[in-house]
Amino acid sequence: MIEERLTNRLAEVGIERGRAKALADFIRDADDEERLARAREEMDDEERARHERLLKDLDDLRKVLERSRERVGVEPRELVQVVGTALARAGKRLDEARAGSVGPVDIFRFDPQDPAFADDPAWAEVFDDLRDRRRKRGERPGDWRRASQVRAIAFEPPIKPDGSDAAGVVQVHLEHRLVRRLLSRFLSQGFQTGLQRVCAAMGPGAQPRVVMLGRLSVYGPGAVRLHEEFIPVTAIWTEAARDSKALKALGSRGEKTTMDQLEAALREGRSVSASVLERIRAFARKDALDLEPELANRAKERLATVARDLAARGEEEAKSLLQLLQAQKGRIQKSVDTYDPNQLALPGIAEDERKQRERDHRHWGVRLHEIEAEIREEPQRSAMAIP
Repeated sequence: MIEERLTNRLAEVGIERGRAKALADFIRDADDEERLARAREEMDDEERARHERLLKDLDDLRKVLERSRERVGVEPRELVQVVGTALARAGKRLDEARAGSVGPVDIFRFDPQDPAFADDPAWAEVFDDLRDRRRKRGERPGDWRRASQVRAIAFEPPIKPDGSDAAGVVQVHLEHRLVRRLLSRFLSQGFQTGLQRVCAAMGPGAQPRVVMLGRLSVYGPGAVRLHEEFIPVTAIWTEAARDSKALKALGSRGEKTTMDQLEAALREGRSVSASVLERIRAFARKDALDLEPELANRAKERLATVARDLAARGEEEAKSLLQLLQAQKGRIQKSVDTYDPNQLALPGIAEDERKQRERDHRHWGVRLHEIEAEIREEPQRSAMAIP
């Protein structure tokens, strides 16, 4: 606004030699309290609105984080325990990799040349994701790995006291490649044992309970895994009259109590005595037979629900893919329609650019035929087939 006043003044009187001092005083004293006050008020309103938007975004992010925690249900200390167990199966103790801390957060650093990892070539690519820089074009993998350092990891946000993120430290989570590689050991062990294993642990409750876990997996064409979940069936465990009385599956309320006690037992990791284990082992097969019909019924119900959800999602993806292909076809067709081989080239257009334009035109025709086939076939392929 001050600039506007100065511009108007200069446009009216210009810069005259005899009025230079008066003009300098006008520029120095230029002020407009009313306009400045209005500008400050508008800026304050905009600042308040921006601040309110930031607060709303922060609340939304907190809600998303809370929903994620509820859905995943894995605390950092639990992830540390699982990773430590998986490393122990590989012949490496997690404590041996401890490399200090960032505030209250422990950090760990692994050596790819450690015997626990060096014997398996698959580990090299896992550690590549942790290196402090990307491989340059033309750089040999071996030279790159020798020249770049593997960053440390943490299971919680590595934030320094000043609020900034610690350099050279990567926070890992369930979907991180390192964690998935370690957890795959448990999955492969489950397949090797036919997923038929009985475990016992001391829980916080006084009444013995049994949990039977079934895994529901849904696969599509090409053995693509579309869905996977665990289905629990819980019951109060008893030895009395087991020859004539079967275990009865609990409802949703009793099941929640049982699963909460199971999670607490897994966190504490207290093992049962040998005598108790023998008593449980004697009834293990009968416990499984008692609860198997309920597990089969629940799996059947869940499969029907999952199949409907996957079919609906497949239809949505097919529709989106069809729209994408049709839009791409429209853009290419427009380029074909507006192409004029006889158009005079502008000065400075090189011959190689003109030839490239001709090659593009030929490719557009090929691509149009391909898109026609994709429009007929790809949406149907995108619709997921449920067994």
